[in-house]
Amino acid sequence: MVLGVATISAQSVQPKVKFGDISPADFAPKVYEVDSSANAVYLYDIGSSKHIGNSQGWFSVVYTVHERIRLLNKKSFDNLGTVKIPLFKLGNDMERVSDLQASTFNIEDGKVVETKVDKNSVFKDKDGDNQIVKFTFPDLKEGCIIEYSFTKTIPNFLDIPSWHFQGQYPKLWSEFSTEIPQFFDFIVLSPGYLEPVLDTVLSSADNFRIFVPSNGQVYDFRSNTIKHTWAYKDVPVIKEEKFITDLDNYVQKLEFQLFAIRPPNESPSYYIHTWNEMVDKLMQADDFGADLSKNNGWLKDDIEAAVQNESDTIEKAKKIYEYIQKNYSCINHSAILLSQPLRKTQQTKKGNVSDINMLLIAMLRNAGFDADPVLLSTRGHGKTNSVYPIMSKYNYVIARLNIDDNKFYLLDAARPLLGFSKLDEDCYNGYARVIASAPVLINLSSDSLHESEETSLIITNDDNGKMTGNYQNTMGIMQSVNMRKKMQSSSVDDYFKNVKKSFALDVDLANINIDSLQKTDMPVAVKYNISFKPDEDVLYFSPVVGDAVYKENPFSAAERFYPVEMPYCSDETYILNMEIPKGYKIDELPKSTRVSLNSDEGMFEYLVQSDDQRIQLLCRIKIDKATFEPDDYQTLRNFFALIVEKEGEQIVFKKL
Repeated sequence: MVLGVATISAQSVQPKVKFGDISPADFAPKVYEVDSSANAVYLYDIGSSKHIGNSQGWFSVVYTVHERIRLLNKKSFDNLGTVKIPLFKLGNDMERVSDLQASTFNIEDGKVVETKVDKNSVFKDKDGDNQIVKFTFPDLKEGCIIEYSFTKTIPNFLDIPSWHFQGQYPKLWSEFSTEIPQFFDFIVLSPGYLEPVLDTVLSSADNFRIFVPSNGQVYDFRSNTIKHTWAYKDVPVIKEEKFITDLDNYVQKLEFQLFAIRPPNESPSYYIHTWNEMVDKLMQADDFGADLSKNNGWLKDDIEAAVQNESDTIEKAKKIYEYIQKNYSCINHSAILLSQPLRKTQQTKKGNVSDINMLLIAMLRNAGFDADPVLLSTRGHGKTNSVYPIMSKYNYVIARLNIDDNKFYLLDAARPLLGFSKLDEDCYNGYARVIASAPVLINLSSDSLHESEETSLIITNDDNGKMTGNYQNTMGIMQSVNMRKKMQSSSVDDYFKNVKKSFALDVDLANINIDSLQKTDMPVAVKYNISFKPDEDVLYFSPVVGDAVYKENPFSAAERFYPVEMPYCSDETYILNMEIPKGYKIDELPKSTRVSLNSDEGMFEYLVQSDDQRIQLLCRIKIDKATFEPDDYQTLRNFFALIVEKEGEQIVFKKL
C-alpha cells in the first residue's frame, strides 16, 4: 500500500470503535466541552462507501453507517429516538439494507445495560416507488446512549451518498471514507470552514467480479483503487445567523459528482460536460432553448403592441421588457427549464421564471436585439460551481441584452417590481453563466452591488411654540424594491403609524407620502412633516430618527464560524439641521467621532456642530464590501456596536 497524500493532526487519534463496546465511563460527562448547552452529542459518527462489482453487468456502491449518540435530555428524543433510512428505486432495482444493528444503553447500578431493537419492530413504509426503513429505540432515558449501524447497497455506481460532518447536534468525532476504482473520476465538493484532523489518500489494488446477464459471462479483474478518508473532531453545531445566503453553503459536508469514466486503453466518457458542450445541449433542448432558434412569427403582434412605433433603441428594449413584466405572471421563481412551449406561455400569460424570461429573450430577438439566457443560483439555493456545469446548482434564468457592441443589460421580467436592468438582491449570489456561443461568467457577487441612501430632517421653531420639521428618506435601488414588496401587504396609513411609534417624543405627522411606489425606475422616497411641542424642564431628543437609526447590533453572536454575507455594499447618509427650541439651551451634546473599518473597507462618521441657534449633524455609514470572512467578524461586530451606541446618544436641552 502506498501513501498518496496524508494530513493528520498531531492532537487527534483515530478512534477504533466496536458496536456495543460501551463502558460506564462513557456515561460520566454531564455536559461536553464542544457545546455545554447541547441536548445530545454524537460520540461517534462514521460512514464509508466502496464500489463493488455486481450481477447487473457493472458496479454498485456499498454504503455503511455507524452512529453512537448520547441523549442528554428528553428534548432530543423526538429527533433522534426514531431512525429513518430511505431506500430509492433505481429502474427495476431497489436499494437494500443489511446488517442492521440498533441498541439503547443505560447505566444501572454502575453497570451498562443493553436493550436491543427487536427485529420485529423494524418497519418498511412505502413512499411512492421508494421505501423507508424505520425503527424506534426502546428504553430511552435522559443520559442514555443509542447506537446503530447498517449497510446499504446502492445499485447505481454514480450514487455515492453525501456525508454531513456537521448538523443539528455537536459531534466529538465524524469520519467518512470512499474507496473508488481508479477508472471512476469523481469531483468532490467540500464546503465548510472547519479544518479536518484527518485527510488521507491511499492507493492500493482490489479484485472485482462482474456478472453480465446479457451474455452470462463473469469477468474477474484487478484494479488500482483510491481510498480517501476525512475526519473532523469536536464539530460544533451549525447555527442560523443573520446575513447568510444559504446556511447549507457552510455546513461541513462532502458531495460527490461523477466527472468521467476512464477505462484502460479506451477514450474517457465524460458525465460532466464542458460549458461549450452544455450550451449546445441546452440550446437544442425542447425544454430550454430550442424555441429561440425558431422564427416565432406569432410574436409579431405582441412586439408591435409593446413597441408602439418607438424608434430609440434602448427605449424599444424597455418597452418590450415592460410589456412582458406587466402582462405575464410568474408562478414559480425557482426553475431553469421551461414548463411549457413558449407559444403556450404567450397564450396563457403565465409560467415559471424560465418561461417568462425565455419569452422575453424570444421577443427581443424577434425585434432584432442580441439577447441570451443567463443561468444563476438565488441566495437561498446555494453557490454555483464556477468551473463545472453542475446543473443542480442553478435554479434561475434571466436575460442578458447586448446593445451597441458589448453594452450589457441584465433583465428579469418575472418580477413586476423591478426597473429595467435591475435585479433583485436575491440574484446576487456569486457567479452566473451566459448560455451563448461564448459562455462567459458574470460576477453577481453582493460585493458588486452598491446602495446609496440619503435621509434629511430639518426642524425649526414656529410661531406657536412648536417645533416643526420636514423628513425625507430617499432609498437605494434594492431598498426601493424591498419597500415596494412591503407595501404590497401594508397600507400607507399603517406604515406611518409605525413611524410615529418609533419616535421617543409624542409627535404629530402630517403630509405623509411615499413617492414612486409604482415607478419602478425611480427610487422610493418617504416624506412627512413632523411637529411636537416641548414643555418639559429637561428635553431629551434623539437626533437620529426613522429607519436610519441602528437600535441594536445586527451581529449579536459572540463568535461566528462562517462569513457575513450582506446583500449589498451600502452608503447611508443622515443629515439633521435643527434650531434650538425656543426657551431652551443645550445642556449635553454628543461628541463627534470618525472611525474606519479595516482601514479601507468602510467608515462611520458622526459629526456634530452647534451655535446659540442651531445644531447640525452629519451621520454617515459606508460599507465598501458585503462579504466578511469569519476572521473579520469581531471587528465588524465592534464596528456596529459603536454605531448603535453613538446613534443612541441624545441631545439634552434645559429650559432657560
